[in-house]
Amino acid sequence: MSIGLTFTGKIDSPRALLEGAQALARERDYALRAGEGGLKVVMCPLGGELGLQWRPEGDPAGPWLVRGGCRSTPAGAGLHRAAVELLDLLPIQALTVEDETDFYRLRDFQRMREEHFYPWLKTLVDVCRQESGKGGSGMQLCWDLEQYAPEDISDTVITPMGRFRLAELVRMVEEGGIEALAGRFFLWNGRTWDARFYRNRAINALWERCFFSSSRRSEEDAVINASILDDLERAARMDPSLPLPRSSYEEVCALADRDPTLPPGPELAEEFLPGYRKGLVVHKVGALRLTLPGSCLCGWEPWENGGGAHLWTDGSGPVWRVSAYRVREGDAGFTDNLNALHGVETLRLNGGALRWGWREIQEEGQRLYQVECEVITGPSLFFLTVTCGGPGDLGPVAELIGKVSVVRSRAREETIHT
Repeated sequence: MSIGLTFTGKIDSPRALLEGAQALARERDYALRAGEGGLKVVMCPLGGELGLQWRPEGDPAGPWLVRGGCRSTPAGAGLHRAAVELLDLLPIQALTVEDETDFYRLRDFQRMREEHFYPWLKTLVDVCRQESGKGGSGMQLCWDLEQYAPEDISDTVITPMGRFRLAELVRMVEEGGIEALAGRFFLWNGRTWDARFYRNRAINALWERCFFSSSRRSEEDAVINASILDDLERAARMDPSLPLPRSSYEEVCALADRDPTLPPGPELAEEFLPGYRKGLVVHKVGALRLTLPGSCLCGWEPWENGGGAHLWTDGSGPVWRVSAYRVREGDAGFTDNLNALHGVETLRLNGGALRWGWREIQEEGQRLYQVECEVITGPSLFFLTVTCGGPGDLGPVAELIGKVSVVRSRAREETIHT
């Protein structure tokens, strides 16, 4: 269940299309990603991109066939309008657009919102109404399932724009109408990049992307922190009456070593303060589910002889590494590699098992403590190592090892992915 558009057409050449897209991206402050067979113009977060692919119609000299589309939910009606206007300006001939909202033909923005985007959102609210009060957990609306999963809290719903109580979403609509919720739930509900757009883009970054770590820790932290502050300050300049997450703004200012400059104004009052990554989050590596502090940066550590390991670290605490293997026949079993470790334990999992222990190691003349863990599920074997600076880290690491789980088959997830 989603709202969007698709299109087909012809272009003189990929180079001509790319040059036109680059000019429009610069003019409108969009991001552009291009490859050998297509490009994407990124207009906002939450999947806010127009994708295009091309192939020769026959003669490589041209013309070329082009096709593409844009999924406008959950970003909002503003994205849909921007995608249509982008198509108007790209050098595409014989353009045919399939737009379920009919905005491409009618260009009636208010009608599009009221007849398509608001009913779409009302459907989600109806689902929340049905689930409210049942004590359920793990419900997600429009959440990207390829990334981490935030911590569960019963009777709440996880969205890219924040955590809400199910009853709260229902109450917002009953008291203020669907438009009141739309202005908070959709990142881009207006026609243009207005004050609410910048406020909501910052809210999304606070909830979904921000590590709440010092900008000095990494370039990623610095970029995220700065973008949040820039967006909130711009929103305040454009509309001083707009409620903003001011306490979070001051918190990020401290992380970025930046003096607060927001003028006095209303606070965005909500039950849950922004930041999924302030708590524990669950990462997926194949069938493995690994629970770690949300502050950990994720990366890939290549090995000299090929392959590599997934890596997580917050820059000061334990360093987690995970490598995955698969047996050719039958189910995987534990190896003998952990037999010499201290305190070896075996734990049964729903769909597998794990075995772990620890040992002292010397690294660059420094005594460290390393936890080693094997997880088996079906034909898969996962090898985890956790390098700790001192024995005091072993207890917290053991608690997180105890949260490891596996998924042998496609588990049912209480998720509405729209």
